[in-house]
Amino acid sequence: MDKMNRAYRYKRLAEIATRRETVSIFLIVVFIAAALSSMFISPQLYQWSIHEGDVALKDIYAPYDFTYFWGVDEESTVKAKDAAVRAMPYWLRRDPALEEKQRARFERFFDMLDAEREQNVPIGEKVTSLKAAMEERPSDRNLRFFLEYPDPLEIKQGTFGILEDVFRTGYISRDDLDHLRRKGVQGVIVFNKEAGTETEQAPEDLLDRGGIRAVTEDYASKRFASDRKTRQAVAALISAYIAPNLRIDEKRTEAETEEMLKGVEPVSRRWAVKKNELIIEKGKRVNVRHIAQISQLRRVFRPGVKPTFFFGVLLLFLLLGLIAAVYTSFSRKRNFLMDTKSVAIVLLNMFIMIVLADFIMRSPQPSYFIPMASIGMMITLLVGFNMAFLTVVLMSVLISLLVGGKIEMTLVLMVGSTVGMFAVRDVRCRTRILWAGLLVGTAKFLAVACIGLINGMELDFYVKDGIWSIASGLFSGFIVMGLLPVFEHLFKVPTNISLLELSDLNHPLLKKLSMEAAGTYHHSITVGNLAEAACDSIGANSLLARVGAYYHDIGKMPKAEYFSENEMGSKSMHAKLAPSMSALIISKHVKEGVEIAKKYKLNSTIIDFITQHHGNSLVYYFYQKAIEKSGSGTVLEEENFRYPGPKPQTKESAIVLLADSVEASSRALGDPTHSRIRHLVKKIINNKFIDGQLDECDLTLRDMHNIADSFVRVLMAIFHTRLNYPENTKKSPNGTLPDDSKNKQRKPKQKKKD
Repeated sequence: MDKMNRAYRYKRLAEIATRRETVSIFLIVVFIAAALSSMFISPQLYQWSIHEGDVALKDIYAPYDFTYFWGVDEESTVKAKDAAVRAMPYWLRRDPALEEKQRARFERFFDMLDAEREQNVPIGEKVTSLKAAMEERPSDRNLRFFLEYPDPLEIKQGTFGILEDVFRTGYISRDDLDHLRRKGVQGVIVFNKEAGTETEQAPEDLLDRGGIRAVTEDYASKRFASDRKTRQAVAALISAYIAPNLRIDEKRTEAETEEMLKGVEPVSRRWAVKKNELIIEKGKRVNVRHIAQISQLRRVFRPGVKPTFFFGVLLLFLLLGLIAAVYTSFSRKRNFLMDTKSVAIVLLNMFIMIVLADFIMRSPQPSYFIPMASIGMMITLLVGFNMAFLTVVLMSVLISLLVGGKIEMTLVLMVGSTVGMFAVRDVRCRTRILWAGLLVGTAKFLAVACIGLINGMELDFYVKDGIWSIASGLFSGFIVMGLLPVFEHLFKVPTNISLLELSDLNHPLLKKLSMEAAGTYHHSITVGNLAEAACDSIGANSLLARVGAYYHDIGKMPKAEYFSENEMGSKSMHAKLAPSMSALIISKHVKEGVEIAKKYKLNSTIIDFITQHHGNSLVYYFYQKAIEKSGSGTVLEEENFRYPGPKPQTKESAIVLLADSVEASSRALGDPTHSRIRHLVKKIINNKFIDGQLDECDLTLRDMHNIADSFVRVLMAIFHTRLNYPENTKKSPNGTLPDDSKNKQRKPKQKKKD
């Protein structure tokens, strides 16, 4: 059971991972991660590689108020050094020789105590004898206490232990401590040269004569916790006998201070720069002060190393993504994430634009040179105007914010891009792209002029930035011309330009179709005319529909004689075949058409017309024949007589489906009057609608009405009538009648009233 559950979970995860929405979301996440991790994400407003002595290639103005540091502030530097000196600890040296003398003094004291204890004299004489032998004069009470202490070894060891505690803490003379306080010393380092130890302490933690008694009594409390008299006696003895063991080492302190001052950086002077103030004038030599200003701008404009920058840009992407989601939910009936190919095209174009924008910002060119229109035109040609417009708006806002939040940048980029998208909406030759680029440049020049007039700029602004704006438009055109074939090949997306190449009737596949299945060829041409007119009537892609119609029946070539439009004689090839076999041959032309299309490397969009031009409709004629032959008692499966599908997914493929049925049925009309043709067209469209063949495309009832009208108009032109010219009975000079066969046309028939 566990294995089955695990297998089910793996299968479920695999299904989720291969969904189109999942792939699209993964591509979006990869795009955001790549943009955030790339150092190209933060465009610059200044020259990137700038060094002292270089000549400035353009005027550089401050984008906003900022401050920078340049030159040494002598007064602040002196203050900084004074502060560093005050913070510098003093070095105090422990004197091991003095400590050893102190131990020897205490050792002699306890030796004298031991000697007096052995004397058989009154206690008072012992005290008097001790006082006479000692330089210091301890109190008689303390001396009596030490002489009468029951465990001499214990009190001796305790006293020496407390003595070592005092040495470790440090005992300094009153004069030295006052010297440290006058200097304002905030810390000291006690070092023992012989032992190689260093301990940093606060001056107030050191012991002096004023606090030695209390501290030693505190130390004694740890060794003689239960005997208050002993603590007091030992503390009194040590405070009376001990001498300071710390000495100020002036040489060491001065050496360490000098070494520290070498590391104190001079304090730079702070300067303020106002917004729009000229930083570097074009043509001037770059000096150290310019470098300081540019470096400050670099730190402000390129905060990519800071986590806050990445979080900010990530939040910006999420907000722009929210705008895109809202826009696509209203402008498209289908979920845009289902179209993985379009998502990849849009994201790749966006990333290319971020890279180009960063490169241009590093260069001397003004920011208006950014070829934003190139991705607008590219996405318009590859995906559509709606997604191109949304992408341009979002990218213009993104680039403008990263540059410094300039609204005029957004205006110029959006104006040029919108004009470019409009100019290439129906482009059918590659040279028109260059003309579109010129229109983009003109529009950007007008936008720059608008900004200059509003802000009262000098003539130099119009000449410099205006010319670069025109150059940006031409640059955009060249980018589209260079990258469009790459995108067409990489994503297998047809554009009007590649569709025109496929619509050439001299295309090898169309030439082969005209030779091997002439009836199918002419049928396809007529279907193309019908589909083109219908698409024009509802605003669909008429060129795509016409080209799709040209190739929709190429699968009939292997068995062309089995299709009525290619039958040359009166006898049908299906006469001796079972209806089920005939239906199989008829429906198989879809599969064979796909194989032929792949062999000739046709675009997948054109292949969709081959697979969808019948949907999963019924091969009705042979289905009815099968019913007639089987009798009333036999039940036939409709699925055996249906095309494999799928149903049309786009307006264009649905129109080709309708045009294909209308053209084939119209040839059976005996008297193709206007009313008969209209009735036939409406009947076929209604039947396809009722059969559900139009359920998965975006056609509306109004669209179907307009399609029907366009079909009727084209069919009436096809089945037009001519006058029957009278025969010429006059003989020619050679005695023969002239050839009037060209004048023998079908008589016009009286139109029936509708």
